[in-house]
Amino acid sequence: MKKLLAFAVFAGLTLWGLAQNPVAVVNNEPITKEELDSATQLNQILFTLYFQYPRFAQTILTTPEGKALLTRYQRDVLEDLILRKIQVQEAQAQGLSADPARVQELLDRMIEHIKSYYGFSDEELAAELAKEGLTLEGFRNELRPQAEEQALVEALKAAVTAGVSVSEDEISAYYAANPGQFLDDQGNTLPLAQVHDKIASLLFSQKQESVWQEWLKKARETANVQINL
Repeated sequence: MKKLLAFAVFAGLTLWGLAQNPVAVVNNEPITKEELDSATQLNQILFTLYFQYPRFAQTILTTPEGKALLTRYQRDVLEDLILRKIQVQEAQAQGLSADPARVQELLDRMIEHIKSYYGFSDEELAAELAKEGLTLEGFRNELRPQAEEQALVEALKAAVTAGVSVSEDEISAYYAANPGQFLDDQGNTLPLAQVHDKIASLLFSQKQESVWQEWLKKARETANVQINL
């Protein structure tokens, strides 16, 4: 009975989702409920909760507070999808493209992460994929759009932050203001020359991220976004 009820609940969620396409439109490009479901994995989360913690799941699904929490979670994830679509749109508008070598590197990382998460060897992963009617190469091709999108966004970030630089005065000022960060094992302050590149890298990363976040903020504010969730 519990299983039948759970399937009925999640069938209802699915039907509700289909009636809400799209959940957002970003500069005339839609984000569908299916895309949001894939990003939130909400049905999987609730399905697991229902069988492991049925009382908690029931509270989440049937109370105003629980439903508000689910809506908040969906909106947070949807905002991430909106920002990602804005980035992809801008990258395409600038004529940027995903670096093939970077795409391959990202694909390799994805495969390695999956193997590490499940404790699979190459052979075990291939065997699991075969059960689903997939080859390793076919699986990589399914993952490729994610890798290409990530590489494209990285290209955009590089373009947006291309003017970022760190001056010698900034490096010296940071060194002078943070002597406690540059001590040897005996507690003596390391010379600036020895930590120069470390400081330069740190300041560059901070400035680059600041410029990128400011760009994202402005891009979101100026984008034409309609949310239907």
